Amino acid sequence: MKALVVAVPAMALALALTVSVAFSEESVTIPEWIKNTAGWWSEGSISDVEFVNALQHLADEGVLRLGGDRYIERESAYKIAHPPDWERQIPWNDVFGGDIHDVMAHVDTMEQDVPATISISILPMMGETMEEHREWGMNTVTEYLGDALVITGTSEVTIDGHPGYVDEYSVDILTITIQGTSYSFERDGMVYEIKYESDAKTYEEHLKEAIAIIDTFQVV
Repeated sequence: MKALVVAVPAMALALALTVSVAFSEESVTIPEWIKNTAGWWSEGSISDVEFVNALQHLADEGVLRLGGDRYIERESAYKIAHPPDWERQIPWNDVFGGDIHDVMAHVDTMEQDVPATISISILPMMGETMEEHREWGMNTVTEYLGDALVITGTSEVTIDGHPGYVDEYSVDILTITIQGTSYSFERDGMVYEIKYESDAKTYEEHLKEAIAIIDTFQVV
């Protein structure tokens, strides 16, 4: 859990709670229990750490933004920085059965045909080695995309201390070109993939920021 320092008067805290609510597609109401917790904290009945943990829970649920980077954390899976200008999409399970797939989209690209996104997926390794898994993945993607997919570069990389690969690629779909960078590695029979994709015309605008976020990825 990300450590936070709380050293503000109760009145300033109330103001912070008022202006820091993260509205998305639906209105959000501060739970009664956090109001009680704030009162107990202001009276000194609970510690700073206990109060910070309560606020962090709301941040993890997307109810509050505490300022600066926060983290998306999947229990017993991973955590990754989630800055305020990247909006988390609804997580979904993919077709391989129980595998998770999370996506963050850069807010100012949400209305574009191809928004700038960072996705995290985890699925069982198909084959005995990463090379076999990558071959399976390439065959699967090629089956759907054909020669629309072009791999522009492949190299080895270390992700959270794990050896893996980074692939750079582009996909041409009608009049749109998607550009992407995919980082993947294996741990305990599962393959983790962290991917940045965007419209090729705006790819460079968020590339540096996306790589900085990807660099915070940790298996937990």
